[in-house]
Amino acid sequence: MKTISRHCPQCKSYQLIEPQPETDIQCPQCAASWGVYVSDDAVFDRCPCCTCRQFYAAKDFNQALGCLIMGFGIVLVPWTFGLSLPVFAFVDWLLYRRVPAVICCYRCGSEFRGFSSTKDFKPFMHHIGLKYDKYR
Repeated sequence: MKTISRHCPQCKSYQLIEPQPETDIQCPQCAASWGVYVSDDAVFDRCPCCTCRQFYAAKDFNQALGCLIMGFGIVLVPWTFGLSLPVFAFVDWLLYRRVPAVICCYRCGSEFRGFSSTKDFKPFMHHIGLKYDKYR
């Protein structure tokens, strides 16, 4: 299932939609127009929401959960003589490897899930992200 999710610029809520080719993309809550979804093939030529041409790949993994797992391992260090750190790091790594990738737009932060070309994109690069900070 292909989905596009982002924070709506009008109502400031995080929304997830299933786009249909050749239709307008609208916020389900406030009906604000986000742009036009042309087709699955052209979605990464330009972002359908903001017309940006730069995207990055990221894991669809809750970073707070990863920090919580490692924090729990750190708390247990005095009782496990440091052996909890590699065990919890391994658990975190296993979880990270199982989750799929998501493609994100640098400018508007739209997240594209279920699209097949996630391996074609590089991870987030800070020098490119800094260029688009003023738009968020």
